[in-house]
Amino acid sequence: MEVISYADMLSLWGRGLRNGAMRRLPSLKRGLFRAALCYARMTGRIINPRLVEMIEGVADQIRNSIGRKIFNRGLDRARGLASNAKVMRAFPVIRGWLHEGSYVFWLGTELLTNRRSWIIIW
Repeated sequence: MEVISYADMLSLWGRGLRNGAMRRLPSLKRGLFRAALCYARMTGRIINPRLVEMIEGVADQIRNSIGRKIFNRGLDRARGLASNAKVMRAFPVIRGWLHEGSYVFWLGTELLTNRRSWIIIW
């Protein structure tokens, strides 16, 4: 059984206000989250499975910031590089780089800016 506490919801509310996600939410979802936040303030937590599921959907939209999108795209690109045996043989140092968060983030920004790859293998 999944439970959402008032503290968790309050931290999500603050994060959503800081990164602008609350403004981007449709008014119905924003109202649902505010009502659930007030309810959780009175009871301390939310136990109802349907309500928890709906709040989790809204919470995913709040958590989905541009940095998370960049990092997820970088992870996809890193998985593609790791599965390519030719790249791993030609550049063994990349294996270590794929475990660094900053390199994965850079790979994601490369995908978002739609720049051409500057490495040309003849």
